[in-house]
Amino acid sequence: MNDSKVLDRAEGALFGSALGDAIGIYTEFMTEAQAVEAYGSSPNITLVPPETRLHNDTHRCRFESRAWTDDTDHTILIMLSYLRQRELSPDDFAARLHSWCTQGLRVLDRLPMGLGKTVGGVVFSPSFVSDPAGTALSHWEKNGRKIAPNGSLMRTTPVGVICIRKTEEETFAAAVLMGGVTHADPRCALSVAIVSALIRALCLEEISHPAQVRDVIERAWAYVQRTQPPEHAALLDRVEFERHVYAETLTELVLCDRAMGYVYKCLGAALWCLRQVLTRQATFRSAMTTLIMCGGDADTNGAVAGALMGALCGYEYLPKEWRDGMRHAEWFRAKVQAVCCVAGLREGVYDSASDVDTEMDGGKGFLTEEEMKRREMGIMEKMLLSEKERRETAEAKVKAQTKASGWKSWLSGS
Repeated sequence: MNDSKVLDRAEGALFGSALGDAIGIYTEFMTEAQAVEAYGSSPNITLVPPETRLHNDTHRCRFESRAWTDDTDHTILIMLSYLRQRELSPDDFAARLHSWCTQGLRVLDRLPMGLGKTVGGVVFSPSFVSDPAGTALSHWEKNGRKIAPNGSLMRTTPVGVICIRKTEEETFAAAVLMGGVTHADPRCALSVAIVSALIRALCLEEISHPAQVRDVIERAWAYVQRTQPPEHAALLDRVEFERHVYAETLTELVLCDRAMGYVYKCLGAALWCLRQVLTRQATFRSAMTTLIMCGGDADTNGAVAGALMGALCGYEYLPKEWRDGMRHAEWFRAKVQAVCCVAGLREGVYDSASDVDTEMDGGKGFLTEEEMKRREMGIMEKMLLSEKERRETAEAKVKAQTKASGWKSWLSGS
């Protein structure tokens, strides 16, 4: 095993996931046609100043430019928990997630933007902190055992990195355990098992051909079938599973529809991107751009695809115009390297007790109710200013069209 290459790929997986998230927000919840209208048919998005501006609409106006969304915030919660506990702790992660839902990511003073319906429904249940997995299971059962969104998949990257020196089965088990904090559906369990194990295998350079990707997928399927409660495993539809994970085009996945947050859509899209780069039909940048221009749940699709492609390409081969321009990049990479240190992937000593960033409040203290209200007012003000800018732009466009029409009438002698 080449330790320097393993380390580069581990950093590539975590950084690639954050980049996919940051690029995906450009088109999240757009249709393909809206994405083209906003950025053109062949966009050249860059995060390095002067960065490509986010399209000004009621969704994107709330987010920081050049930054990731809630997907990477939740990934960071797992990383900070691991650094503090020096192990994957579902209970500690659950406590941090509960805090994030009201306070945001305190260490970077980020607001809790983009909270998913399932995560919110589970986390705000009175029993969550004391029994996260049981609460998630109860929530799933109350919803008819039908909901399988991508909220646990979007944050699973650290599990694959942390388990590099563990076995594949240990990786499957850790991924299912951490995913089960909020998502109990077996489709979610299967998806996190696949992606976490693929990240581990890619970092170890165990995958060089699509057939080896398929082998990991099939072993994950067998593992979940064997370890999930029989009544849960019986709910897995093999035909539906294959239709997504072995999709030959993104069009087959229909990424922008009412079910855009479905975990299999995200999984299938990420696997498609991985195969494209693995077979050298695309680069990290070209595959990611193709993916996010499909719209839908683009930031989550981008985060998972970015993790797999980043684990394959490595940190050094990530697009510099994205990697070097991402907000908080220096801080994030330091935490990535700390995780790799604790996981035994790099030399050095990391003292979790002296790293205040890993404290529950990020070393900054929790916000008071009054401070939280002021933050909410700040977001409202930002949204109003964005609305004013959109209105003025629309009015200027109408005036320009009216003026052009008037000149045409005068020239024609009408």
